[in-house]
Amino acid sequence: MGTPDNTHGAAASALGYLFQCRYALLVGLRALPDTPQLLVSIEKFDDVAFEANGEPTDLIQTKHHIDKTGDLFDSSVDLWKTIAVWLSKLAQDIDAPFRMRFALLTTANAPNKSAASLLRMRDRDEVAADKLLMASAKASENKATEKARAAYAALPEHVRLTLLRSVMILDGSPNIIDVREEIERELHHAAPRDQIEKLVERLEGWWFGAVIRAMSGASPSAIPVSAIEQRVDELREEFKRDALPVDFKTVVPSQSVIAELDKRPFVRQLRRIEIGDRRVEFAIRDYYRASEQRSRWAREDLLLDGELEHYEQELTEAWEPRHAAIVEEAESGSDEEKVALGQSVFKWAEQDANFPLRTVRERFLTHGSYHILANRFAVGWHPDFKADEDQSENGDK
Repeated sequence: MGTPDNTHGAAASALGYLFQCRYALLVGLRALPDTPQLLVSIEKFDDVAFEANGEPTDLIQTKHHIDKTGDLFDSSVDLWKTIAVWLSKLAQDIDAPFRMRFALLTTANAPNKSAASLLRMRDRDEVAADKLLMASAKASENKATEKARAAYAALPEHVRLTLLRSVMILDGSPNIIDVREEIERELHHAAPRDQIEKLVERLEGWWFGAVIRAMSGASPSAIPVSAIEQRVDELREEFKRDALPVDFKTVVPSQSVIAELDKRPFVRQLRRIEIGDRRVEFAIRDYYRASEQRSRWAREDLLLDGELEHYEQELTEAWEPRHAAIVEEAESGSDEEKVALGQSVFKWAEQDANFPLRTVRERFLTHGSYHILANRFAVGWHPDFKADEDQSENGDK
């Protein structure tokens, strides 16, 4: 167990990292109109960076405070820690300020006439900012900023001014909660007003997955801004008023979930007609995907009244004559023949049935929904499947 202070520090660090990721998505969205060719990265060149042709063009340091915004005074630790990062870039490449822009994005506020306030986008005065920073570098006694202050003061004046001309202070920025609202505003045109929040939720889910893959080396370390545009376009199509978003098309259940679902009535129905283990695995997978997708649509109020019931009725009525036919054939048949007849009906549901729910025509939805019905014994495969219902455990509703 960590101490309360350690717990608070870990939470703050986690929030800071999540802020970087969320803000990177926001700046990627804002870059789309003018610079869609850029790539965005996190914790590669800097907290957040834009790059082109493998070289960074914009390096963004982020400082996130949620309990209190604080102030960006000339002696601020946040300010001097950021300057230390910029000085390290300068030490590696003296010409970096001519090719890159350095930004400090912070939830803190720069007081009027402070050095940071003079390095905002407008009403800039790098010479005055340098004088204030030099005065602070000499006057401050803060041990946490001592090395950064000494390194800055040791630079020739023309080098300091060159650095400051490439610096942009973005103070008073939105916090992690507000950034989410900013993203929603950027995407106000992408879905009906009452669906924007759900669209952003899905966009962020994709984005955080892309960031994790990039940082773990599973994919390139920088994400094209154009990929954000492509994902937004896909979601826009899914969130048209007559469309339903598809979230579980490729989701694979965990082994523990598979083991639990293996006990359900729909699986026992498959064992009754001697379906092989691999096909049972596919059935469990599609049952899981369809159940999760349908539940999410229901939770988010995306389904019309009675829509799911009508869909299940369509599936049931397509199954009924096929099953009735094998019941007739099986009246005088052996157990082996009944199994074979049941397999024929299941093969149709498994491989040929494909019924759309509104605009969604996905095989996993049809196949999985048949297993949801089979789990309730609303449909079945063996000619005598109803005889098993009383012996079954309670199925899913």
